[in-house]
Amino acid sequence: MPGRAALLVLALGLAATAQKSTLTLDPPWSIVFKGESVTLTCSTSHPPGRRFTWYRNNKVFRSTEINSLKIKYAQEDDAGRYQCQASVFRRSDPVQLTISNDWLILQVPYYGVFEGDPLCLRCYGWKGARVSGIRYYRDGADVTPSHVNSELSIKQARTHDSGKYQCTGSMRTTVMVTKVNSPTVSISVQELFSTPVLRAAGSGDPIEGSSVTLSCVTQLNPQKSDTPLQRFFYKDSRVLGEPRSSPDYHIPVAGLQDSGSYHCEVQTVTSSVWKQSPKLKIAVKRIPASQVSLEVQPLGGQVTEGEWLMLNCSVSMGTGPITFSWHREGARQAMRTETRSSQRMVYEIPAATETDTGEYYCMASNGNAPAPSPRVKVAVKVPVSPPHLTISAAGSWAAIGDVVVIQCESPRGSAPILYQFHHEGATLGNRTVSSRGPGSLALNVTSERDSGTYSCEADNGMASGPQHSDSFHLSVLVPVSGATIATDRMGPEVVAGESLNLSCLVESGTAPLFKWLHNAQELAAASGLDPPIAVGNMLHFWSVQLGHGGNYQCIASNQLSPQRVFQAPSEILAITVIEHASARVVVPVTVSILFLFLMGVTAALVFYFKCWKKAEGMVFNALGRDTWLPVQQEPPGQRLPPPGSLGLHAEEPSYSNVCPLEPESGDVEYTVVNIKKRSGDKPKGTLPRDNEEYYVSYSVLPDPKPTWESAAGARAPEGKSRPDSDIYENVPHL
Repeated sequence: MPGRAALLVLALGLAATAQKSTLTLDPPWSIVFKGESVTLTCSTSHPPGRRFTWYRNNKVFRSTEINSLKIKYAQEDDAGRYQCQASVFRRSDPVQLTISNDWLILQVPYYGVFEGDPLCLRCYGWKGARVSGIRYYRDGADVTPSHVNSELSIKQARTHDSGKYQCTGSMRTTVMVTKVNSPTVSISVQELFSTPVLRAAGSGDPIEGSSVTLSCVTQLNPQKSDTPLQRFFYKDSRVLGEPRSSPDYHIPVAGLQDSGSYHCEVQTVTSSVWKQSPKLKIAVKRIPASQVSLEVQPLGGQVTEGEWLMLNCSVSMGTGPITFSWHREGARQAMRTETRSSQRMVYEIPAATETDTGEYYCMASNGNAPAPSPRVKVAVKVPVSPPHLTISAAGSWAAIGDVVVIQCESPRGSAPILYQFHHEGATLGNRTVSSRGPGSLALNVTSERDSGTYSCEADNGMASGPQHSDSFHLSVLVPVSGATIATDRMGPEVVAGESLNLSCLVESGTAPLFKWLHNAQELAAASGLDPPIAVGNMLHFWSVQLGHGGNYQCIASNQLSPQRVFQAPSEILAITVIEHASARVVVPVTVSILFLFLMGVTAALVFYFKCWKKAEGMVFNALGRDTWLPVQQEPPGQRLPPPGSLGLHAEEPSYSNVCPLEPESGDVEYTVVNIKKRSGDKPKGTLPRDNEEYYVSYSVLPDPKPTWESAAGARAPEGKSRPDSDIYENVPHL
């Protein structure tokens, strides 16, 4: 018995030596404020004994008989790397303790964090002070959750959660509330176990009938060596059986069905961490070559033009080199023939075209008669191209009541093609075309709401998706209707000389144009009157004349084309122009004055002929003027320009010579030239404006000229002499 007891003690001692002590902190943070307390606990998986040694920075600083050590009122010199050792157990892993004197710290766990472990961070203020507006950052990026408090919790940590963390918040410092940043803390999430690798026992592909063993190999982190793991095995992405703790999967007898792509997956029992191995291909050799099949990629034989077309020929049984050949129905020769030690082989067409459409089959032989595969149909589909949208409208306009045909057609694309029509983003309708040709949609234009942007899309179910046409903007023209004419007067009578406005209104119509008729004639055809001014739908008379009276009508119009013109005539509006009351008194007086004026003109003409001879050789000056005009010398042989060159008729000017007060003197003072304007003149009775232009003609003295000395001496001021020349005075029409 004593011998057995000694052996038991020795065994326990060896087991204890192989294990480590475990050091924990309470509270479980690696950083605390100065003045706070921290309790260190040393624990083991077996009864630890009665002696505990404590290390700080690899140096023994205390020894106790209990497994806990409390640091009260921690100071900055208490910071360091702590370890403990219980009796015969190995020293624990180090734990870093930091003592902070900052306003705000980010507290992180003192222990190592592994994949799948929960990770909790706490933003903690000096002596528990309240912190508001807390934000968390990892490597400078904001990682604050939507609902944040003083702690940031990650339920299952991943390696990508590693980084440098920091928190910020607002808190009251000595005198005010301010934003404070915590020091940066590094967190490293360690890998729990390595990525698994799937291996097959033996070398090369297994032969039909042999056994195959697959091993899923992974490595646990030494600190987590006691973590239980389970493994799943997959073949062609299908799970094989239940999860197992063993790393091996056995196939007792390999057959055709065992060829494929294998991989395994390792995960923890709680499924908090799982990892997948790379795929491993296994091909079992078969005897003889039989049960040949042809598989098309993409599946179903539906290939998009330009994509890879793969014809995979395989056999269910057969060993040794197998000769494969690929054939197209109707062709005399094989497209390709190749021998390979494999149960399958692929014939590839890098870029399929429409001409590759047809039926295919393959044949396999390992020395026996070739075994054919079933026929497989291959259809090469052409993706639909962007369609063209056409609208049967004049330009980009249509009128209400028109039926507009909208056509959508893709230049390329395999049928059937579904055409969908849109107006301002809303779907109008669908048309399916089973062969080449456009899809069309008839649109009844009923209102201006049919204006807008039209487009269409084409889709034949290909992966490229629907193709969209360019947009087309259709404008709807509303034909004019319901034209009415109105005046700004209360009644149909207008007093001559007053202004008048007529307006033309329409009930409906797009951008109407307006034409005005006076007594069934266009206004431009009337003559002898000041024409009114037409602006938009308004006709304005600055000063109504008697001749402006009559029947007025407006015609509103718009058009789609010169062949499609819409008009809406208004009713006839009768306008009566009456004379002003003072005009009735002025007329008799005007007739009398005109009679006297004509008599005066006759007398003046008689007097003019009497004075003409005397006027030759005299000096002309304007009566009552104080300044001399420049001397005007008439060039020899010069003639006056014809009246037409001044824009006047030859009969329009009237001339009259005004003689001096003393007819015996024979002097001619000046010549008045009256010029009447033509069609642009104002109505009678209208006063001229200051800036109006008048045409003035010079009077000419005929040759030969008489002696001027006597006349010049008589007219010149004292002490001055005049040059012997002809003097002219320009007199504007008053």
